[in-house]
Amino acid sequence: MSEGYVEGFAQAYDQFWRPYPTKSAQSLLKLLESSAPDARRVLDIGCGTGIVAEQFQQAGFEVTGLDKSPAMLALARARLGEAPVLIEGDAADFTVDEQFPVAVSTYDIPNHLADLDQIAAYLQCVYAAVEPGGLFAFDLATVAGLRGMNTVQIRDTEEAMLLFRGALNESAGVGFYRISGVVRAEDGRYDRFETTMTNIVVPIDHLLKLLADAGWADSYLAAQDDLLTPLAEVPDTLRHVFVISRKP
Repeated sequence: MSEGYVEGFAQAYDQFWRPYPTKSAQSLLKLLESSAPDARRVLDIGCGTGIVAEQFQQAGFEVTGLDKSPAMLALARARLGEAPVLIEGDAADFTVDEQFPVAVSTYDIPNHLADLDQIAAYLQCVYAAVEPGGLFAFDLATVAGLRGMNTVQIRDTEEAMLLFRGALNESAGVGFYRISGVVRAEDGRYDRFETTMTNIVVPIDHLLKLLADAGWADSYLAAQDDLLTPLAEVPDTLRHVFVISRKP
């Protein structure tokens, strides 16, 4: 049993999970038009297969992407070409050689970390990578979103077939999902894969405190479709929430 973004799953992710990061990228670009109009470089933490990075690249940004999965980075390289800098590294333990005016991180990186200590390390690493006055926008799954793990699903196309099984233990604050299936390779054969992933519940009040402790300022919560408008409170039905912060 593999843990994490193995090769077969990376290919399946690129096919089945594309809509959410695509929409997130569009919302992030609108945010930057207003909040960081002069920015032309972006650090994408947890860049995955490059879906968000591609949108930024097409908008004229110089992109640096970081991800811990070699399989994800291989697909990102194929998508983005040779221009972007792509780094294999851990979101909670990385450094970069330059600071960026903007950092983004999508598809619930905090939920994929082991605990609040790792989330604190992640926020500190990003803080060090962003220049003074720079912007950091990231998202996380709410409890409502994580409840979607309590399911069994089958997804089937000509390119891939997936069996998705998951469960969330709300009282323990942790859940898992197991994904197995087959994906079609370039030579027409089908490759089998199986992977298990863990997500944690991240209390938003704790997250905001960790942001402040790391040095981030002016933090606010927003819905994916409008990152410019702070939420007075997070609706119970909202599956993902974005956090926008600035480095003083």
